Amino acid sequence: MKLSPDQLAASLVGDSITAETGLLAQHAVDGVTPTLICTPTTAEQLAAAVRVCSEAQATIAPWGGGTAMGLGNPPRSLDVVVKTTRLNQVIEHDPANLTVTVQSGMTLNALQNVIAAEKQFLPFDAPLPQRSTLGGIVAANLNGPRRSSYGSVRDLVIGMKVLLASGEIIKAGGKVVKNVAGYDMCKLFTGSLGTLGIIAEVTLRVAPIPAHSATVIATGTLANAAQYANQLTRTKLLPTAVHLLNTGGTASWQLAVSFDGFAETVARQVNDSEEMTQRLGLTQEVIDGGRQQQYWQVVADLPVSQDRLVYRLTVPRGAVVQTISTIADWSKTESTPTICADVAMGTVWLVLPAKPPALELFPRLIALAEQQRGHAVIFTAPAGLKQAVDVWGLATPAHTLMRKIKQEFDPAALLNPGRFVGKL
Repeated sequence: MKLSPDQLAASLVGDSITAETGLLAQHAVDGVTPTLICTPTTAEQLAAAVRVCSEAQATIAPWGGGTAMGLGNPPRSLDVVVKTTRLNQVIEHDPANLTVTVQSGMTLNALQNVIAAEKQFLPFDAPLPQRSTLGGIVAANLNGPRRSSYGSVRDLVIGMKVLLASGEIIKAGGKVVKNVAGYDMCKLFTGSLGTLGIIAEVTLRVAPIPAHSATVIATGTLANAAQYANQLTRTKLLPTAVHLLNTGGTASWQLAVSFDGFAETVARQVNDSEEMTQRLGLTQEVIDGGRQQQYWQVVADLPVSQDRLVYRLTVPRGAVVQTISTIADWSKTESTPTICADVAMGTVWLVLPAKPPALELFPRLIALAEQQRGHAVIFTAPAGLKQAVDVWGLATPAHTLMRKIKQEFDPAALLNPGRFVGKL
């Protein structure tokens, strides 16, 4: 950094600058404490702050609700945390076209409350929605349980405004679902973990709130639960989420299947599902309302479990059960992880105590995922466990391209340096 902390603070605009020791400690990223915290109140102030940091060669960590700051590698350096929480307004809601444009610092729950007046909702099932901001969800690509039905975060983002490391504001996409042809820059910034730019505004597709919803929870052995999941794919049922998780070590498993729609449609699908579980010898329970919402929120919160080591494996859908079975066999002689899998999308989560022996599982998980033409990463972990490992796993040929993109968008490596794939 070219300036001293006092000089940098004096150069930043407004009264939203703090160097209070306690707050700085609360905004450390994997043990790296910033020098300043800047909380702009407008997009213009945000742009001005980034320009000042760029000129001073000060490294920046974008910060929304802080729920996903445990993702990625520890930053190589951190001078300024730029918070977006005061950029929290709905800019435009177009109910007829099922779109909403919102500033990036607005929380998911706050947006849901606004658009619920038009009987619409944003089908993001992000963890900790009372804190998670829209910009943070998009930057971290936090997909939830209903991804297979409503689409991924990348599918639901149709436009955005982004601040580059130079302070320049660029626009990508638009405010309607059908945009002109060209490079889809929205997909590039989605999931980039704030290493290419700071998202200031997003335009999102929303959906009508379902008239009714219910979830069938079938409990039994892994084999029976897997058979139930397999049979679901051969029926005309249209579940919105299908998740497999262990509830008592490796002996007891649940397959949770949710349905949305008109009351009659949901009732018929629940009835058909119950008949399937009975034939397979599974016990079942049907939940709806608040209990259902609480159940799925626990599933959505799992990847950001505090003070835990969380692995994510992505494999072909047909390989999910085999992958889980292999991990369950390992667990017979080792500590049993919490395992949760999105059967429809091929995503498997493992949650373990944050202890060094649990880190030794990483090479085995990488090899297991590669056997299925998938990949494994450490999704979240305490900083102490990240020091000797790249949480993104083995390098791939795509890393060369990613490095070139980073060089184009952030040549001085000021935005979250070191946190992304290949320690970009």
